[in-house]
Amino acid sequence: MAKYAQLCPIIFGTGTIRHTGEEVKKLGCKKVMLVSDETISKLKAYRNCYDSLVESGIKVVPFTKIVPDPPDYIVNEGGKLAKAEQVDGIVAFGGGSVLDAAKAINVLVNNPLPINQYFGNPIYTPGVPVVLIPTTAGTGSESTIMGVVTDTAKQVKSAVLCPATLGILDPEATLDVPQHVTAYTGMDTFAHAAEAITTKYSNPKSELLALEAIRNVTKYLPIAVADGKNIEAREKLLLASNFAGMAFNDALVHLGHAIAHAVGATFHKAHGIICALALPEVMKYAVKSNPSKVKLIGEAMGISYTGDETAEEIGQFVAVAIRELNRTIGMPTVKELGIANEELLGLAPMVMEDVCFHYVPKELSKDEVMTILNAIYVND
Repeated sequence: MAKYAQLCPIIFGTGTIRHTGEEVKKLGCKKVMLVSDETISKLKAYRNCYDSLVESGIKVVPFTKIVPDPPDYIVNEGGKLAKAEQVDGIVAFGGGSVLDAAKAINVLVNNPLPINQYFGNPIYTPGVPVVLIPTTAGTGSESTIMGVVTDTAKQVKSAVLCPATLGILDPEATLDVPQHVTAYTGMDTFAHAAEAITTKYSNPKSELLALEAIRNVTKYLPIAVADGKNIEAREKLLLASNFAGMAFNDALVHLGHAIAHAVGATFHKAHGIICALALPEVMKYAVKSNPSKVKLIGEAMGISYTGDETAEEIGQFVAVAIRELNRTIGMPTVKELGIANEELLGLAPMVMEDVCFHYVPKELSKDEVMTILNAIYVND
């Protein structure tokens, strides 16, 4: 078992789920809401978490209604239940949607509904201790302040600002993740890292963490997709997700995530898939601002350079390598997702309105955004 701290303390290691109860008890909790979804709640790892809480004398209020891209009304329902049950802690066990929803529910524990009034708003009465246990290696939500929620009135993704109190990272919790989910959550990690390196607000610490995340994803994601029970690959991917989360919590993400948010809100496609499909063209765009940053990403992927490459060549090499990785892990194309080119191009205004668009390294016009969207469709 190893420990390290950033936005919140992290406990990492195989079997750490079994320590959930004692860790939650240390936080002074006696009655917690256990947030999850219907699928995860049927797994052995979930039962291990539940049993650990009960064996430590903690009462558990299950809430298993979370769905992908959690909508505001589900969060409001969770908030009502947390208030009614007077919980003094929240434990989230699941993928990124579950972790984000738990953060949002925590905002409502000591504040009036609905959740929508707290999007981007850090002014609210603090909630209760929140322990996040990821079952996918993708979002790094345990190390970020953001909790992404779908605003159903505006049909956009927004976020509350609520950090976790503790993160528990157990590779065993990720062993049952299906092959396709392993693939697209792993590429979400890659996108977090690559965009954190090339964002307007990149910094040395984020770069260090992000590059290690890219090395691990490049090497171990194909292994985990091929063999989901490979514990070493699961360990490396969970660390990569965590490192990338720490990286982009500081540096933030930019164009690729703005595109993924727009496509996800409109067509309800998995976030990591769109991040993966957008990333090659995003890197070709980012190289125009700082070729050395994109070159670092390529080197982390194992690309060798002569030193004589132009910026355009560097971007192209990285784009090709990312596309090859996407194909290796079975990522679908935009066409296979059933999205027409005209529909994708029509999202340009929505992309530019997304909060992540504020962090692009080089200003873009609507026509330039449409050119990038077209290239994503044509070149995938």
